[in-house]
Amino acid sequence: LLDDLTKRVSCSRERATVRYVGPVPPTAGLWLGIEWDQPVRGKHSGSHGGVQYFTCRHPTGGSFVRPAKVSFGVDYLTALQQVYQKNEEKVTSKETMVSSGGRFFMLIFVLFRCFLSYNRLRLSSEPSALCPAFGGLTVLSLISCDLTWPQILEWAPLWPQLEELTVDENNITELQRCVLQSLMDMLQFFMWSLFLCSLQKLILSETGLTALQFDDSVFPLSAGGRTAMFPVLKDLNLDHNNITEWRVVDELAKLPSLVKLSCRGNRLVSSDGNLQTAKQLLVPLFMASNS
Repeated sequence: LLDDLTKRVSCSRERATVRYVGPVPPTAGLWLGIEWDQPVRGKHSGSHGGVQYFTCRHPTGGSFVRPAKVSFGVDYLTALQQVYQKNEEKVTSKETMVSSGGRFFMLIFVLFRCFLSYNRLRLSSEPSALCPAFGGLTVLSLISCDLTWPQILEWAPLWPQLEELTVDENNITELQRCVLQSLMDMLQFFMWSLFLCSLQKLILSETGLTALQFDDSVFPLSAGGRTAMFPVLKDLNLDHNNITEWRVVDELAKLPSLVKLSCRGNRLVSSDGNLQTAKQLLVPLFMASNS
């Protein structure tokens, strides 16, 4: 059961991650210590009776549950069988392809749309090995995957053809300027920008975003004051974040192809403190900057 550590589980229709497997005295038997995706479901931070069994990011994000109360889901082949109703022989024949190195990529190279939301994904130690599998990907959804913006940039080389990216409900409080301390950092940052050059739609709602700033020192602005980053981005959704400053909107005006911006549920106000005035100001600003 120690192999179950860090595994994803479902409990009472809520998702969680296993952080502890073992006894919790004075009660008898085996317990799982889990960290809920939604901290409001928990009761503590991984402690009981003064003993810290595991840690959570949120002080009420943890619970102890019996193994029988959780579901570990199903493996890939079982999922195929359930969804596509393939017979056992046909599905088993896929297993050879999935587990045989290079042929795995032949199986999923035609992947164009991928929905991986509500998981806890981490980049492998050799991300370049995954490039052939995702080379044709154009639409990707990573809602509520506990990702930061630098982590998403690390993954960017996997999606050279990506046109639509949805990353709602992640830990993206700022589209950070990267701290470039060496030539290697600069080259890596330049490569990230190249791999996102096909992105046309970016959904960043409910991430807690407060700031956005393009690095003009690495990518000098054009004569028209436009950034070289996100050259074909047309549709940007920033709904229900924590944006309060107009300088964020000023930065967005640097995007050369932006024609649609949604910024609902933020606390942008005009100099007179009126939210309605702020809404009226947004429309002409982007019509003028992208005409």
